[in-house]
Amino acid sequence: MNNFSLLCGLKLRTFRNGFHQLRRRSPFELILLIAFFVCGSIGLFAFFFYSFRFFHSQEPFGPILIDETFYLFTFALFVMLFISSAVSSYTSLFRSREVAFLATSPVSWSEIYFLKLTEALWFSSWSFLFVVIPFMAAYGMSKDAGTVFFPVLCLVFFAPLVLLSGILGTMTTVFLIWLLPGRKRRQIAFLIGLGLIAFFFAQASPSVLKEQGSLAGVMSGYLPHVAFAKNGLLPSAWATRGILALSQVGSHESLRFHEGGFYFLLLLSNTLFFLIPSYSIAKSLYPKIFFKSQDHASMTSPRKVRARKGFERWLDRLPYPPKEVMAFIEKDIKIFVRDPAEWSQLIIFFGLLLLYFANLKNLEFHVLKSFWKNLVFVLNTVGTYIVLSSFNMRFVFPMLSLEGSRFWIIDLSPVRFSSLLLEKFLLGTLISLLLTMPLVFLSGWMLEIPLARVIYTTAIGFFVCVALTGLSVGLGAKFPNFKSTNPSEIISGFGGSLLITTHLSYLALVGLFLIFSKESHGLMLLTFAAGSLLAGTIPLKIGLNALKKMEF
Repeated sequence: MNNFSLLCGLKLRTFRNGFHQLRRRSPFELILLIAFFVCGSIGLFAFFFYSFRFFHSQEPFGPILIDETFYLFTFALFVMLFISSAVSSYTSLFRSREVAFLATSPVSWSEIYFLKLTEALWFSSWSFLFVVIPFMAAYGMSKDAGTVFFPVLCLVFFAPLVLLSGILGTMTTVFLIWLLPGRKRRQIAFLIGLGLIAFFFAQASPSVLKEQGSLAGVMSGYLPHVAFAKNGLLPSAWATRGILALSQVGSHESLRFHEGGFYFLLLLSNTLFFLIPSYSIAKSLYPKIFFKSQDHASMTSPRKVRARKGFERWLDRLPYPPKEVMAFIEKDIKIFVRDPAEWSQLIIFFGLLLLYFANLKNLEFHVLKSFWKNLVFVLNTVGTYIVLSSFNMRFVFPMLSLEGSRFWIIDLSPVRFSSLLLEKFLLGTLISLLLTMPLVFLSGWMLEIPLARVIYTTAIGFFVCVALTGLSVGLGAKFPNFKSTNPSEIISGFGGSLLITTHLSYLALVGLFLIFSKESHGLMLLTFAAGSLLAGTIPLKIGLNALKKMEF
């Protein structure tokens, strides 16, 4: 695969050139990015470390929960990488213009397949390191396994685990498009899958409720339900057992060393094994599916066409926003709906949150004492905002860049850049509000939090949506990438890296505010609103100025 090595070298050289260009153009931006990453990593490490120390003090179930958390974390990491790789590979393999170009060149389909698999794996996994390394360092320190040695050991095991998740996710995407070529079939299969997940999730309930009012006591009742994360057939369980064995080499050194080596070789051998069916798929199945997927023809019933046009006419009659802004809103909504790589992640993660919040009473969290209920409510709220942040990074941030190389036409049209940014901001904020505010209210309602506190936290969620959307749109205008049509590739640039760190920093402040604001005062809400509005509007102003100075 000489061409494959050449293509990978080209991608690497492009990345290096972009880095050197950034360093020459604005050293300050590079220093700022590094500073954000360092500060963000330190903040995450402190959060994880103090969380582990807190649970360790909750005898007798706290120390047990810490061990179980490691299995759950590795399992969740594997599943999220699997889903992210599957979604990214759909865009990379079937929607990339580069594939159509390479198909006409003397490059084999297997080389194209593995090149795009590598891209999808990089786009979907690089940001997880930002969370994984602080988590592992904090876990290693809490378990006296070494602050430096333990994260390095984890990275050694996670390398084949990440590769295996990417291979399996890409294979799954190819097989789904092969087995379900029609859009309706894929949607039906997707809804059936969500229904099965909802059914199994609803069956979970604590087997025992010990230490009434204790969070650790309630969570101990779920230990039998999280035993699936230790299943011997899961690659994440192999990685976890191998890491724990090698981190305890000091006691029973020979036995632990052999056990850790066995699980590492088991993980590595399975990763290498799945390269064989991947090569077969790339050589014979992928070309057929690629050409078949390029046929976008579909029949729409006249009734749906009339309903769609009637809805568009109704939108055109609205007095605000202006018609040119509304036209862009309609266009972005259609692009979002027509791209399953976008809305599938949205449905999966927000759907799981909805199932979780709707079953909080079945999960017995409402019987906790007031302190624990408020803590769970804050964690649920911040978790919702983290998922919202991923939506903003995946959809809102690339919206301006997806206008493409024809963006100069907008500059010549009567549409002002301020109207264009207003459209992106309004659409992103509206979707964010519809997704998060009902979930936050539902979480507080199910936990039986006082209504005033629930309304207060939901009102805070309004300004969080404004701030996150403003950051995403503003930084998307400041650091656009008009050469790419892949949202994952757009996010992986400097602007996406800066957006991740700013989002996490802002959400950390939101979490601290919710924890320490025990009383629901109007003055505190106004203070938070003012800070959030500044956090959302300043990036918009910076992005607008950058667009005005840009040359096309």
